Amino acid sequence: MTDVSDSRVSLNETAYRQLRGDIIACRLAPGQRLTEKQLAADMGFSVAPLRDALIRLDHEGLIRTLPRKGYQVTPLTPKSIDDLFGVWGLVGPELIRLGLRQASQAQLDAAREAFDGLDALSQEQGGSPSVLLDIDVVNRTFEVLAEATGNTYLINFFQQLMGDMSRIRALLLTSDRTSAATGLADHWVRHILDEQDVDKAAEHARRYIEDVHQHVLRVIIRWPSVMSSEVSVLPPR
Repeated sequence: MTDVSDSRVSLNETAYRQLRGDIIACRLAPGQRLTEKQLAADMGFSVAPLRDALIRLDHEGLIRTLPRKGYQVTPLTPKSIDDLFGVWGLVGPELIRLGLRQASQAQLDAAREAFDGLDALSQEQGGSPSVLLDIDVVNRTFEVLAEATGNTYLINFFQQLMGDMSRIRALLLTSDRTSAATGLADHWVRHILDEQDVDKAAEHARRYIEDVHQHVLRVIIRWPSVMSSEVSVLPPR
């Protein structure tokens, strides 16, 4: 009985991770409509684990449930992207300031080692590693800094932002050759880990986030999956 239960949990988790990875990497485009039957045929899972995955992703805000119509990958719109960067520009530098101030040496070393591993993989493959690996390392670094703050609200808030920030990064890396070609050794997140002055690190992050914000707004018109996304207006309560 235990084996059956463990198998089901494992299958559910596998379906969740695969579906989440497809959304984060934008292989499932923002605004794309989904059905359980279609996903089962495309991914090779039965409906039960996919339904569990879709419920989890709905809770994370990456999927929207459409009553009697199936599901939709949560759209990214010009306004939602602008709003997201506005919030990240306020929260990100402070998360970095507090995280660097309170992180242990072991936590900082673990974050640096993740970038070293990404560099090594890039050299082995003779080019840039996959977009998902790049995003995973950046996310893990910010998770370390968020956890180091010890602030539950800040940790939860970062986790809410992480999915959409990852999707924007994937779109940027896959559609903008300049961003994709940036050397990992020069990655701005790596630089803030090595900065001795936490206030300077936070200010560097603020400037970088604003630069990327403006860059994304300039290139957003080349992202059909974003520009064609539906904009839903909720009725007043």
